[in-house]
Amino acid sequence: VAMLCSPDFLLLFEPSQELPAQRTLNDHELACRLSYFLWSSMPDDELRRLAAQNKLRSPEVLAAQVERMLADPKSEGFVRGFARQWLKTDEIDRFPPDEQIYPDYYATDMVGIEADVEQEPLAFFREVLQKNEPVENFLDSNWLMLNERLAKLYGIPDVEGSQLQRVALNRSGESDAAQRRGGLLGMAGVHLWGADGNRTKPVERGKYILTVLFNDPPPPPPPNAGEVEPNIRGETLTVRERLARHREQTTCNNCHRRIDPYGLAMENFNVIGQWRQQMDGEKPLRHWGDDRPAIDPSGTLPGGQEFSDFVEFKQAMLSQKERFYRALVEKLFTYALGRVVEPADRTAIDDIVGQMQSGDPTLRTIVQGIAASEAFGRK
Repeated sequence: VAMLCSPDFLLLFEPSQELPAQRTLNDHELACRLSYFLWSSMPDDELRRLAAQNKLRSPEVLAAQVERMLADPKSEGFVRGFARQWLKTDEIDRFPPDEQIYPDYYATDMVGIEADVEQEPLAFFREVLQKNEPVENFLDSNWLMLNERLAKLYGIPDVEGSQLQRVALNRSGESDAAQRRGGLLGMAGVHLWGADGNRTKPVERGKYILTVLFNDPPPPPPPNAGEVEPNIRGETLTVRERLARHREQTTCNNCHRRIDPYGLAMENFNVIGQWRQQMDGEKPLRHWGDDRPAIDPSGTLPGGQEFSDFVEFKQAMLSQKERFYRALVEKLFTYALGRVVEPADRTAIDDIVGQMQSGDPTLRTIVQGIAASEAFGRK
């Protein structure tokens, strides 16, 4: 009990009592920081040997070790540690879909779909990392990691087996389901996260994009902001129309102008990520028959980019890829150092973003840049 409760067992021990609070890490400390960054575990024999020989701080040695560690199966600790937090996969199932409204999700041949939906973003991240794919694939891609259940949910043919596998999306036809998929924003997990099990919640989906992809979370609503009310019997208002009513409140308008266009652009996806042209969900809808409001996903982003549908929206997102680069670097910087980004980190972040803009926009570029930064080698 004493051992398991000891801070020396639970935490990385740094002898700060005898050394300055701000200082350069020694090689053994650098080995630990690097190992817990990329493996979520202690250094292996090679890292300890290099640290004992005081070679780890050499830029060439450090870069080689980063490549070796990313190629090692233990880099799954990086996927599980960073990607799980960044993409909020642990929160996907916080509101299970209503079984009466979305029976397809609970069909016999879909048993296991809950785990698939949670694992899809992680598998996608893993593929981007291992295959050194450009990170803008998170905004849009011509491939996905699917199995038979997910492919059926998305309406994509010719995928067999329960294992997640890389599937090329055939975008030759404008009406093909593949036009709507690719990247994070076509994944069911994102749509489930931005729903309450009954209805879609564009505000939550907009918050997801701003927080996860742009590291620009909106402020919390004021205490008297209220909720976007669901339809009651006799009303057939779309979520867009209900949000417009909500924005009539002065205290809500400023934030919603910034959030809503991102969320409303994804309204063609229902709670479980299936494509729809008319509203579904919300228990009163079953009383309306076919008199269901049509989905209008058009809008204008705060920067002025206009879009008429979800495909154009993803193109507008790609036009902001430099903003995404910076956000992802900041997220990884925070994860690697275990603290928030500080003004002194801006030079390092600018350098990494510059490398990405120069033609190497990969996760490896970010990881190598962080490992080589002065901040990573200091306490």
